[in-house]
Amino acid sequence: MTGMILVYRYRVKSLSGLRNKQSRAVNFVWNFCNDTQKHALKLSKKWPTGFDLNMLTSGSSKELGIHSGTVNATCEQYAKSRSQRRRPYLRYRGRKSIGRVPLKGRDLKREGDAFRCAGNTFRVFNSRPLPEGKIKDGTNFAQDGRGNWFLNIVIEIPDVQARPIRSGVGIDLGLKDFAALSTGEKLPNDRFGRRAA
Repeated sequence: MTGMILVYRYRVKSLSGLRNKQSRAVNFVWNFCNDTQKHALKLSKKWPTGFDLNMLTSGSSKELGIHSGTVNATCEQYAKSRSQRRRPYLRYRGRKSIGRVPLKGRDLKREGDAFRCAGNTFRVFNSRPLPEGKIKDGTNFAQDGRGNWFLNIVIEIPDVQARPIRSGVGIDLGLKDFAALSTGEKLPNDRFGRRAA
């Protein structure tokens, strides 16, 4: 049974220097994936999938200073973006491009009003409470144009039961009939239909 998927966005209070450093490392991984794709095109090889790119980048997280789940999420996002855009390769990400650090859902842990990822605790402005539920893949740190960092949390919560309807009538606007009510009654479209016909 699948639940409802929501995205909560929180502004990060601390460690923006670390975020900038990790963003540059993510851009390095993205550009490596792009180089690998161009190399495969040049030699007429099979295009690498997200799994192939993960295998090529395994063990690099310690040198880059980012979590291995972040490296894997970047490689998978590259392969997904390439197939969605139906392009042989994508654009390179420059040093000054707007930052984005993807995370695996299992790598992010809650600690009260803060979140812990890869040994670092990130305090956020708790603008709205985060409901209990499973944190999913697609969670990321993203930077806006002014340099502020935000934590975007993709969370799956169980479906809530809809409250029973006590009274009321639903209205569906139409073309042939002016409106159809949920009681079954139809209002004719005399005024507008004859002029248009």
